[in-house]
Amino acid sequence: MRRLWLGSVSFFVLLAANPVVAQPSPRPLPLGEPLQGSMGPEDPVLDSDDSSYELFEVQAPKGQIVTVTLTSTAFQPIVAVGDEIDEACEACVATVGERDKPAVVRKIVSASGVLQIRANTMNKGDSGAFTILATTSQPPPISARPLSFGQSASDTLDQNDAVTNDGATVDAYAVRLTANQEIQLDLSSDDFDPKLELLTPGGAKVAEDDDGGPGTNARIRYVVPRAGLYQVRVTAVGSGEVGSYTLTTGLRQELPPMPAPVSIALGQAVSGALSNTTPRYETDGEEIYAVRYGLRLEGGKVYRIALNAANGSELDPKISIGKLVADGSLESLAQDDDGGGGSNALLRFRPETSGTYVFEVQKVGPANGPYRLMVEQAAADRAPEAPQALRLGQNISGELRDGGARLTDTDSLFNTYSIALRAGQRVNVKMDKEGDANLDPLLEIGLLTSAAFQALAKDDDGGQGLNARIKFTAPSDSTYIIRATAAKPTQEGQYTVSVSDMPVPVVPPIPALAKLGETIHGNLGAIDPLRNDSHYFDRYVFNGQVGETFEITASAENFDIIVGARQIDRVDDDYAFDDDSGGGTNAKLIYTVTTAGPQVIRVTTIEESAEGDYSLVIIKK
Repeated sequence: MRRLWLGSVSFFVLLAANPVVAQPSPRPLPLGEPLQGSMGPEDPVLDSDDSSYELFEVQAPKGQIVTVTLTSTAFQPIVAVGDEIDEACEACVATVGERDKPAVVRKIVSASGVLQIRANTMNKGDSGAFTILATTSQPPPISARPLSFGQSASDTLDQNDAVTNDGATVDAYAVRLTANQEIQLDLSSDDFDPKLELLTPGGAKVAEDDDGGPGTNARIRYVVPRAGLYQVRVTAVGSGEVGSYTLTTGLRQELPPMPAPVSIALGQAVSGALSNTTPRYETDGEEIYAVRYGLRLEGGKVYRIALNAANGSELDPKISIGKLVADGSLESLAQDDDGGGGSNALLRFRPETSGTYVFEVQKVGPANGPYRLMVEQAAADRAPEAPQALRLGQNISGELRDGGARLTDTDSLFNTYSIALRAGQRVNVKMDKEGDANLDPLLEIGLLTSAAFQALAKDDDGGQGLNARIKFTAPSDSTYIIRATAAKPTQEGQYTVSVSDMPVPVVPPIPALAKLGETIHGNLGAIDPLRNDSHYFDRYVFNGQVGETFEITASAENFDIIVGARQIDRVDDDYAFDDDSGGGTNAKLIYTVTTAGPQVIRVTTIEESAEGDYSLVIIKK
């Protein structure tokens, strides 16, 4: 409950909503002069995501580098630069920043001498103050340093390097190549998305690559038609990206053929290990370290495949099942990484036809280690039992276990419950896993017709963590069926299911008047209104002028507190908000006013139905 209340409702009459007006033309942005602005509801929005934006235009001599820096502590900034800006902006160079990191784009000025700039927010409804700055500089020439073929180079892209026409930093290497050789160039980086270019001795680009290597790394394979001094360019995807990299040159190395799969028996526990000497093959630029096993399976039967790392091992095992193709790679029909809990793999597989299938033990990431593989026939499914009766307020324990009833469409285990509800009755239906069960609960409620179960509502992770919760209003007097199941066929474990009446909604009171600089003490609890997701909240109001910035701090000892703010005339639920910037689980929001007049503050919680005392302070910066 709040302590202070406004005495007049008329103070909170909603302001007339401002129509969205498209900006007629880009605003001039003088070089070298920071421009202060504010993003708000009066700005145009992109059709693609409804994020607000403003357009600018800068003039500079042809061939100069223009560096555009967009900074904001109120929203995550995005800046795009191009010769001409449109909605898709396919020819633009764009960069995304953070609230504590500016978005920076560099681009070389074309013959027109004009560049257009779009500054926009990351999300719909984001607003607040920003600063945009454009500067120019003379680009350094691209000069290639010598690198012997077969050698590697490790260096760093930084803002002092030469740039491409798109404004990306670039290092160049001169590499002498021999005719008729198939070369392989690899570029890797943990700091940026690398890109490779290969130019002939005459300067023509003959090859380029972005993600041809492992992950986002770049790889070029090229048969050299004529000997000569070629240029290899190291650059990044996106303007302004910098960081360390490693360039490797050499002949393409053909991997030896994979060994034939080792035959195993059904129900046999197989132990092995993955290491840097494990056989490997290549697919889509990735080198796959793999140990292969072969086993005959019967079509239509269900098999359970468990692949576990040894205790204490850092290995993250992955299982893939399929058939070998002509190039020696595996055509995967089913695969799993972490379905067995932790980093272990667990898979149910039903082959369509009988035959010998290949089980390929792989690894995710660089870690090696021992493993244990077991392939066995899955337990026979039993017929579904009659739904268990469930009363309001009752918690029932249940278990999903292999050999139980399974859904036809998903193959997941399930149990059913029944409960009688009145038309219009509002209930909370919950399914919570017990302990460390390898279970992601999935919950459905509906009606059992003569044909089949008809789901009226469904939820996976609406509760705490992976738990499921449905807020359901009964459309008619009837007995409803609750189906407790799992997100994946391999998941099983103990759980509890419950149904409880939802509390009668509390009509939100008029927001209390907040005095700047004073500490407000409040309490969230059962007499407060609930958000649609069953979280209590209080609201406060204060007056602000366009461009004013406020620091709003909310602290609580008994729950994880959230504070949000927006202008009072907004009819949606989009608040600028903060969770933990105040230290621990306390909140601190830096809020800039974009529309003059009353501003609403909402204090609420992370946890559903959390209660307790809190304090709130609003300070004008």
